[in-house]
Amino acid sequence: MQIHFTIKRLGKKRPFIQRKAIDIEGTYDQPYALQTILTQIVTQQVTEFNQRREEKSLFTFLKEDAIAEEAQTGRVKFGAIYNAEQAQLDKAIETVLLAFEDGLIAVFVDDDQIEDISQVVTVTPDTVFTFVRLTFLAGRSW
Repeated sequence: MQIHFTIKRLGKKRPFIQRKAIDIEGTYDQPYALQTILTQIVTQQVTEFNQRREEKSLFTFLKEDAIAEEAQTGRVKFGAIYNAEQAQLDKAIETVLLAFEDGLIAVFVDDDQIEDISQVVTVTPDTVFTFVRLTFLAGRSW
């Protein structure tokens, strides 16, 4: 199934990444726990990240269409990989679940905040997940 998501960051520097669509395992109109959905998203993203690490490019320049595509994400980069180390799937899943439990990530499903990792969500083709990364200011104790 294909899901849509956006990522937001608090603050002025690149606060919003436009909506993206990714394919994960599952079918529409079925109830899934948020933990299952987060695990599927992380699995897909780690797999894509590791595949980019395996690709080797001889040329690291950008064409006009690539520059325009990169500009939409808020950062134009050449895509050169300086660290070829693969991401570890188990560690990535553990990190995202811990970040959610610690309140570093807020998850909204169609403008409704999900506060429990085991809360059940029914995904439709129009469902949009919004992830807000919450970080504290440096040098400030709460």
